[in-house]
Amino acid sequence: MARRYSWFWVALVAFGVVSCSRSDNASREGAALSSASAAPPAPTPSVRTNPPEVEVSHVELLDAYEASAARADERFKGKHVLVRGKLGEVVKDGAKVVVTMPKEARPDAPSVRCSVRESEAAEVAALKPEDSLDVVGKFVKFDKHVELEGCVVNTQIKACRVVAKALGRGTCEQDREELGARLALGAEQAALVCGSPAGFEAWRAKTASLPAQERAGRMISVDTTSCHLTYEGLTPRLAVEFSSALARMRWENDVPTLSP
Repeated sequence: MARRYSWFWVALVAFGVVSCSRSDNASREGAALSSASAAPPAPTPSVRTNPPEVEVSHVELLDAYEASAARADERFKGKHVLVRGKLGEVVKDGAKVVVTMPKEARPDAPSVRCSVRESEAAEVAALKPEDSLDVVGKFVKFDKHVELEGCVVNTQIKACRVVAKALGRGTCEQDREELGARLALGAEQAALVCGSPAGFEAWRAKTASLPAQERAGRMISVDTTSCHLTYEGLTPRLAVEFSSALARMRWENDVPTLSP
């Protein structure tokens, strides 16, 4: 009888050890699952939805730094800048493709150097020396040359295509004299500019002196997009169409896009 009891106690102790082991394993697995479920989700890429912060010609930008780098840094450093000018060349810098806009037509002249995104390859391949173009990129530094990174090229053409798509008609071409693009609707053209808030305000101040009737008959503007459009002989129907099309234009990571 004593032997039977001893075997009984051995079996009972063994069962307890196994049960505790399983319980500990279950607790550890549960803690691991709980920890995994409590882990924060992977960060999503940030989307910048604002227009460029500053707009300037490439010559004005270089002149500002040559006059006073400290004052120019206050205005430009770390900001998303819209620069318009003439193409010098497209060069390879290691794995990067760089678009240059030199101040003068001489070797090693100070220039704006813009490292472009991979998504811009098709646009860059179509560029030719002396082409008018604009770039939007983040200002990095000035060391004889102005360095921008993450650049998008020909944003004004892109904005024009967005508006043409919203309208359902029209063709676009770069404005060769000033910032902006030309939107052709049949034989007539509209001048379209999508820039920085400061540039938009400067345009609005410049046109404020015009008679109200003339402004209403020629000009459309949408503050939230920093875009404005000038079209001769604007009819009420076209005014509504243009206003609706401009209101659908959005900047996303320095690229003009069409909102739903």
